[in-house]
Amino acid sequence: MPEEAEKPAEGTEAKKKSKLIPMIGSAVVLVAGATAALWYLGVGPFGGTSKHAEATAAIEEGEHGGKAEDDAENEGKRGGILALEPFIANLADDGGRRYLKATFQIDFGKAEVPASVPARLPQVRDLLLTLFTSKTFDEIRTPEGKQQLREEILARINQVLDRDLAKAVYFTEFIVQ
Repeated sequence: MPEEAEKPAEGTEAKKKSKLIPMIGSAVVLVAGATAALWYLGVGPFGGTSKHAEATAAIEEGEHGGKAEDDAENEGKRGGILALEPFIANLADDGGRRYLKATFQIDFGKAEVPASVPARLPQVRDLLLTLFTSKTFDEIRTPEGKQQLREEILARINQVLDRDLAKAVYFTEFIVQ
């Protein structure tokens, strides 16, 4: 009788082992795949620079000739650019559930930002917030709508400054939700 009790136990052990082998194999394949992905992306201890860093460096070299000195020399040629704090405003849609978060920079087309501008920033922000809250989602969601908004921003900034000092607006963040 003791021999019969051992036989079923051996059978269940064999079934457990046969289920365990595919699970271990799957885990090995999963770890190997994750390691390969990390190596390819250059993440973690698997490589020097990442592919993203290499691509970014290649793009910057193509645009700027690959020299950091060129940036310093061209600073005056690019013009004075003023970065404004982000704007968050409710849009004029029904229910007031949509809002706009926009960050942008103003290009004055000169070597530096005119001295009179910083003193007028509260007025500029007020006029721009009023502008943003008058817009609906449908008006600003298209590229044409964004271009129209750029032109209106320029007009309001130049209205506050009493002359055409601002030449361009560059959105650095534009989120509508």
